Amino acid sequence: MSQQISSKEHKGNQSDNQVGNDTIPEYSQVETFLKKSQEENLKLSCRVESLEQAQDIIFEQFKTLELQKLELEKQQKKLEEDSDKFRGRTIELFGKMIDFKKAKKTISQQNEQLESQQKEIEEQQVLLENSNQKFRERTIELFGKMIDLKKAKKTISRQKEEIENHREQLKELNASKDKFFSIIAHDLRNPIAGFLNLTEILTSNFDIFSEKESKEFIEAMNQASKQLYNLLENLLQWSRAQTGSITYEPRFIAIKKMVDETIDALMINIENKSIKVNLSIDDKTIVHVDENMITTVIRNLLSNAIKFTNANGSINIRCQQSDDFIEMYVADDGVGISKENQEKLFRIDQSLTTEGTSSEKGTGLGLMLCKEFIEKNGGKIWIESEINKGSTFIFTLPKKVHV
Repeated sequence: MSQQISSKEHKGNQSDNQVGNDTIPEYSQVETFLKKSQEENLKLSCRVESLEQAQDIIFEQFKTLELQKLELEKQQKKLEEDSDKFRGRTIELFGKMIDFKKAKKTISQQNEQLESQQKEIEEQQVLLENSNQKFRERTIELFGKMIDLKKAKKTISRQKEEIENHREQLKELNASKDKFFSIIAHDLRNPIAGFLNLTEILTSNFDIFSEKESKEFIEAMNQASKQLYNLLENLLQWSRAQTGSITYEPRFIAIKKMVDETIDALMINIENKSIKVNLSIDDKTIVHVDENMITTVIRNLLSNAIKFTNANGSINIRCQQSDDFIEMYVADDGVGISKENQEKLFRIDQSLTTEGTSSEKGTGLGLMLCKEFIEKNGGKIWIESEINKGSTFIFTLPKKVHV
């Protein structure tokens, strides 16, 4: 465009040359025109620059649009893939929707049934509330009666316990009575009868018996009298215990003292069977007991051990101490007691009489007396035994004041 303008200017110059200075107005017009042309040319140059800048911007936008186009194509492809999946899922859901319509219809029918049942329930609830009101009134009335019934039931239960206790006491009393009569009728009668026969034989034949024979009869009479005395002593002690006439008078005493005195009293029986008695008790072992009761216990347990120990056997008596109690052990190596018979010991309602190794007789009364006296003094008694291995009677006694 700048070249075209230069051509016009060239022609203008020629015209000017041709014309010359013939006419000045025409020259002014040309000059004005030329000036305007230059201004327009300047404007056009500015526009060209603006267009070139716009072209760069458009080019950048075109590149952006191309990138967006590529992205859109990717998204379109993904949408097409998702659309295929969606169509498959839609077909699946459509099938489920048909099942859902069926389920909805079923639910609708069930709702109708539930509404019908709800209506029935509401009607029954009204009836129930009416009945409940009557029931509350009846409950209040019965509650008052129930309180009286509980009191009566408690009274009956207490009376029942008392009756049961009385029944057990009556059972024990009957057993004690039967045992008492059995001892008098049999166990006491037989030794007296035997003792009587010995005295009659000795009296009738004293002149014809040799001194040795007379001595044997006298020794037999002495042995029978001792057994009879022990039986009478136990029977007297037991009867006094049952009637409550024995006074409980505990005091502090050395247990070895009571054991030594008992061994001395039974020494003839020990020597007759050549039994060895091993004693292991500290002289300073003190217990708080009734001396007469515990002496009776030791005498019965030692007599029992002598009775069931074979000739030339041994009896071990020892003591073991704790803070508040001592444990006494009276052990023999004799015949022993079976488990079945062990359960019968110390019980008045069970009869257990066994001959000793030298045919000694017994009533079982002594062990029951031992149990009663030991418990009276705050202790316990039990047995450990095996057949043909001997028996050990163990009992505890308090070292301090028993409350």
